[in-house]
Amino acid sequence: MNQTTLATPAKTGSRRFILEMLGFSDAEKTMLASTFRLTGRREFCYAEPASAEERIDIYLVNADNADALSQLQTRSPNIHAPAVLIGREAPPNSWPLIQKPIHWMRLFEQLDELMETALQERARRQQLDDGQWDGQTYRRTIDKKAVQEAVFLAEKASESVLVVDDSATIRAFMRMKLAPFRFDVDFAESGEQAIDMAQAKSYTCIFLDILMPGIDGYQVCKRIKANASTKNTAVVMLSSKSTAFDKFRGSWAGCDAYLSKPVGEDDLLATIARYLPSARDVQLPSSSN
Repeated sequence: MNQTTLATPAKTGSRRFILEMLGFSDAEKTMLASTFRLTGRREFCYAEPASAEERIDIYLVNADNADALSQLQTRSPNIHAPAVLIGREAPPNSWPLIQKPIHWMRLFEQLDELMETALQERARRQQLDDGQWDGQTYRRTIDKKAVQEAVFLAEKASESVLVVDDSATIRAFMRMKLAPFRFDVDFAESGEQAIDMAQAKSYTCIFLDILMPGIDGYQVCKRIKANASTKNTAVVMLSSKSTAFDKFRGSWAGCDAYLSKPVGEDDLLATIARYLPSARDVQLPSSSN
C-alpha cells in the first residue's frame, strides 16, 4: 500500500502501515492488536489488514512457532516489506528478534526503524528510475500492483490524563512515558487537589497514588466513582504495596486497575491500551456470526 516517497509533503496525523501477524493464538492477537491501537497516537501507526486485498507492509512473527516461520518464507519478506520476530530465539541470519515478554516501546521502535529503512529504499529506487518506478519491478509477485498513495490517519483528539502522586520522581516518569502518545497530562500532588481537578475537567484516565498527604488514594477513588460526573473515568491505582489484600481494597474502592511501583513501562502501556477510549475505539472489519 504505502508507496509515496519521502519527498512527499509532510502531513499531519499518523502514517498507517499494514501489519500481518503470523503464528499467534487468538488471545495473543487480541492483546497485540489492543496495544497496537496506541500507535495511532504516534508518527507511525500499525494496523491489521481490513481485507485480503490490502498490501502488507511488515510482518510480525512468532519465532517459537515453526509453522509461522514457514509461512513467513512463503511471503518472501525483504527490505521493502520486512519482518520482526517475537520469541525466545531467532533462527540464524533472520530478521530482528524481540524477546518475550514483549517490551512494547522496544517493539514499536524496531518496527519504526525497519519502516524508515523501507521508505528510504522506496524513495531511492524511485529516484534511480527518474520517478517512473511502476510499483512492480523488484517487488514480490504477490505485490505486483499499481502504486498506491500512503495512508495518513487523522490526528487523534487530545485525551486528558491526570497523574496524582506526591512524588516528583513518579510524576516525571509518567510524563516521560505518556508524552510519546500525545496525551494532555495534568498532575496533582494530593487527594484533595485531585478531586477538585476531576470535577473541573473531564479526564479519560486517572493514575492515582495510594499513600499521599491528606486523604489516601482509596478515599479519592471512592469519591470519584461515587460522583455521577466522574464515575466513568478509569482509575488506575499506583502503589508500592502489592499484596492480595491491597488489591482487594483497591477493587473495593472501585478502581479499574492496580499497578505496583515501580511502575513497569510495559504494564503501563498495556493498561493504557485497555482503558483509554482511543485505544478501545477501533473500526473492525465486519464479519458474519
